[in-house]
Amino acid sequence: MNIKKKILAGILSGALILGGGFAVNYVQANEPPAPEQQEFKGRPHRPEMTEEQINQYAKDLAEYYGLNQSEIATALKNHVHFEDIRQAATLAKISNKSFSEVLAMKVDWRQVAEKLGVTREQYEAFMKDEMLAGLAEHSKLDKKTVESLLKENYNPHDISIAGQIANASGKKVKDVLAKRNINNDWDKVAKEFGVDLKKIMPQPPERPEHQRR
Repeated sequence: MNIKKKILAGILSGALILGGGFAVNYVQANEPPAPEQQEFKGRPHRPEMTEEQINQYAKDLAEYYGLNQSEIATALKNHVHFEDIRQAATLAKISNKSFSEVLAMKVDWRQVAEKLGVTREQYEAFMKDEMLAGLAEHSKLDKKTVESLLKENYNPHDISIAGQIANASGKKVKDVLAKRNINNDWDKVAKEFGVDLKKIMPQPPERPEHQRR
């Protein structure tokens, strides 16, 4: 999975957290999210990266956000956490500042946002657009259709799968969504439309027998 897909996957799974402040809830994209009450703690330790991995990550992230690759690579070599790198990249993109300039300001990301003049509304609008782009890519639907389905309270996971089935079968996504119910899982729905769910949504490889225990 390339960095763009990883970024989008991160957005789809929840949202970026702005220094324990506000975040965009994927499921409630059309509603203003409430501020978090606690600082973001307990994030996993950043794994070690090879020189090649650092350069590739920096290259992809720089291209995705329109930032300086060498500045990102330097941060990675200095063991800056991925979450701080993503936050700095997001705020740099919104505020039109350099990545290094924003990263150097980091004490609390809410304070950095205030210093940069990035408002809550700007941040949420940016994250909502990123989130919609991510779901559009996953579902193979256009952003307008995705936003419409979210407003109709369809589950993002269902939108993603239904969109892929619709794309593979040439049918309308609403027709696909209508087939999904408690007695008709997505595997059955896909078969009804002549689609092999495993082909459009590859499953992770099974773990070796000794690792399952």
